[in-house]
Amino acid sequence: MKIGANLWQWLQDGSLVAHTAATVIVTLVGYGAALAAGVAVGTVAGTFPGVGRIISPFITFWQGFPRLVFYPFFAVALGYTIASRMIHVAFVIIFIIIVSTAAGVADVDPDIRHNARILGANRWQVIRDTRLPAAVLWVGTSARITFGFAIQAAIVAEFTGAGSGLGYLMVVGQNSFDVNVVWAATVAAIVVAAVVDRSLLLVQNYFSRWQSDQR
Repeated sequence: MKIGANLWQWLQDGSLVAHTAATVIVTLVGYGAALAAGVAVGTVAGTFPGVGRIISPFITFWQGFPRLVFYPFFAVALGYTIASRMIHVAFVIIFIIIVSTAAGVADVDPDIRHNARILGANRWQVIRDTRLPAAVLWVGTSARITFGFAIQAAIVAEFTGAGSGLGYLMVVGQNSFDVNVVWAATVAAIVVAAVVDRSLLLVQNYFSRWQSDQR
C-alpha cells in the first residue's frame, strides 16, 4: 500500500514523470547509440571472418568484465554528467549486440549469397538483401534482452552524482531508510522496461514477418 501511495504522490506532484523521463532519456540515447554501433560492427565482423577473428579476443574480455559497475571510470573522465551516464549505458550493452549481430549475419545459407552474386548483386547489395534480413531475428532478440541491461545501467549510473532519475529516487529512499521509496522507484522502472519490451517485440515481428511467411 505504501508503495502505491508513494507512486501516487509522485504522480500528483509531477516528480514521477520528471524522474522517469530523466532515466528514460539516458537509457534510450545510450541504447540507440549502442544498437547502431553494435549492428554496424557486428555486420562487418560477421561478413568478414578476418575482422571477426581480430576483434573476438576484445569482445570476449569485455563480455566477462563487470560492466555495470564501470560507471565511476566514466564519471572521473567526463564528470557526473548526463553524457557520462549515456556512455555507460552504451558500454554495458554494445558487446552483446555485436556478438548477436555477427552471429546472425554469418548465419546465411551460402547458396543464397551465391545466387545473389549470380544475379549481379555487388557486395553491399549482398549484405543488404541477404545478410541483414537473416540477422533481424538475432538483432531483435538481443535488442529486447539488452534494453533491460540498459535501464539497469542508467539506474546504476544515477546512484552517484545524479540529481534526478529513478536511481536517484532509490538512493533517496536508501538514505532515508525507506524501503517503500526504493520499491516504488523499482516498480516504475519495471513498468518502463515492460512497455519498451512489448514495443520492441512488435517491431521485431514486423521486420521478421517474411520469415513467418516461409514456414
